[in-house]
Amino acid sequence: NHRPGLVVHTAGWPMDNATYGGGFVYHLEDNLVAVGYVVGLAYSNPFLSPFEEMQRYKTHPEIRQYLDGGKRLAYGARALTAGGLQSLPRLIFPGGGLIGDDAGFLNAARIKGSHAAIKSGMLAAEAAFDALGQGRERDALTAYPAAFRDSWLFTELHKARNFKPYMKKGLYMGSLLFGIDQILFRGKAPWTLRNTADHTTLKLAAECEKIDYPKPDGVLTFDRLS
Repeated sequence: NHRPGLVVHTAGWPMDNATYGGGFVYHLEDNLVAVGYVVGLAYSNPFLSPFEEMQRYKTHPEIRQYLDGGKRLAYGARALTAGGLQSLPRLIFPGGGLIGDDAGFLNAARIKGSHAAIKSGMLAAEAAFDALGQGRERDALTAYPAAFRDSWLFTELHKARNFKPYMKKGLYMGSLLFGIDQILFRGKAPWTLRNTADHTTLKLAAECEKIDYPKPDGVLTFDRLS
């Protein structure tokens, strides 16, 4: 059931309404499929396992149809810097700068970041080139953050700036509020919501019910060590 070029984005399941998450399936060339699931780290139950939720995700009929009969080649995991515009760090330091996901330029609302990495790399390179042309070394590339603020990348991230604060209100309420933000205000709402640290939502284990994840079958679902 392979369709080269097909892109599938999902939201919600296997997360509950209080925890936001979403998945993707990218159909590549040579009968290859890349499948993944992103879990927002603002969950409350410490027994929740993003790895195990990814295994559950693959069992959904809409996802499983693309994987049945296939063979797992590799897997990996990473943390995404998804705080958006309100959580950007200082972009420069003496002699260098932060670009791409290291800078936090992921557009979490669109699940896209490669274009931001390319654009920020170009802006930083242009600032570095100008600095070298002026004989400067190991100083702050102040032209880089200034160029970022004047770029389409800043405009894009500004339009999506309230995505994560909204989604912390749950999948349905967050989606409704962000939809209003984007459709009614076109990303130009006269307010900017503050971010809060993800770990502040975590409850004590004694206050939560342990999640009984199903045993992996070794064909579609796997344990960490296999």
